[in-house]
Amino acid sequence: MLLTRNSCVESLERLLRENPTGLGVASRPAAQPVDAQWCRVLCCRGLRKFRSLRMEESAREGLLVDGAGVPLAEEDSGSVELLDGTRVTYRAIAPENSAALQRFHHRLSQRSIYLRFFGAKPELSDRKAGYFTNVDRINRFALVALDPERPKEIIAVVSFDREWDTDLAEYAAAVEDRWQGRGLGLALTRCLIEAAIKRGIRVFTGVVLFENARMLNLLRDLGLPERLRYADGIEYVEIELSPQRSG
Repeated sequence: MLLTRNSCVESLERLLRENPTGLGVASRPAAQPVDAQWCRVLCCRGLRKFRSLRMEESAREGLLVDGAGVPLAEEDSGSVELLDGTRVTYRAIAPENSAALQRFHHRLSQRSIYLRFFGAKPELSDRKAGYFTNVDRINRFALVALDPERPKEIIAVVSFDREWDTDLAEYAAAVEDRWQGRGLGLALTRCLIEAAIKRGIRVFTGVVLFENARMLNLLRDLGLPERLRYADGIEYVEIELSPQRSG
């Protein structure tokens, strides 16, 4: 039987209500009840976890290329100019960025972590950092922006994760708090879109909390065709990618 996203969500919601700790409800804000919105958030988290486990299993079976063995393309690195004129270098994520990614995560505020991961995640484990930085650069790909004054430190990450064998990919982004509101997320996402199109991705999908105004504005500022569906405090977004116009 082929399970759709909706059927998966419905099944996970039922399991969550029967076993509230099964999907990590303990990590929610203490005063927050297990309401419909939180059920949806945790179900989306469960679906992402399921895809993550599938990708890890495929890697172990040799179906995915180890990211360390894939040569970087010239267009996978460069620099972007922010609204205030600051130039920021970016490059494709690599296994050696694992420790820097953990430091980046540690500098994020609790609010930024909650909006990105839909829950508390005070530390990024070695295992998770290794998973995020070891990508095949075809089905899983990420760009990191580097601090102009401390080039070994990551200040933003944007990524896509292809959904099965399709031309759809789940998009995610995080920007260090002190760099938010300066156009870095938008500029880096445009670079990610160029990389995605070259890899056969035609649509970015995303699950965004309605309160995450910065992310929703970023997606709209891309100026690309989008489809939105709102349910229980969550925006389900699909962005149709198109080649970036030069100039």
